[in-house]
Amino acid sequence: MDGRAELLIASEHGDLDEIAARSAGIWIGLSVDDAAHAALRRDGLDPTALRLTGLHPFEFAAAPDGGLQVVAHANDNETAEALLDLFRVYFLRRLLA
Repeated sequence: MDGRAELLIASEHGDLDEIAARSAGIWIGLSVDDAAHAALRRDGLDPTALRLTGLHPFEFAAAPDGGLQVVAHANDNETAEALLDLFRVYFLRRLLA
C-alpha cells in the first residue's frame, strides 16, 4: 500500500494499544452494519468505495506535541484521505469518548 494520509489530533490519547484495538473493533462492526453504511452515505461518504471489508487501515502513534497521530494506509493517497474523512466522521467520537 503506497497511499498514506495523516491526521494530528490535539488531545490526550491514553493507551495507544487500547485505541488501536477499539478502532479495529469499530472497523469490523462497520463492515457488517447496513445502518452505519446508510449513515455514511447521508454524510457524503461512499462505503463501497472505502472497501470497508479490507484490513484495518489506521495506525496510531503519539504526536510530537503530545496529541494523537492517526495514519490511514490505502492503495493511493486519495483513498487514504477518504479513509481519514471516514475516521473524522465515524471513528473519532467513538474512540475518544
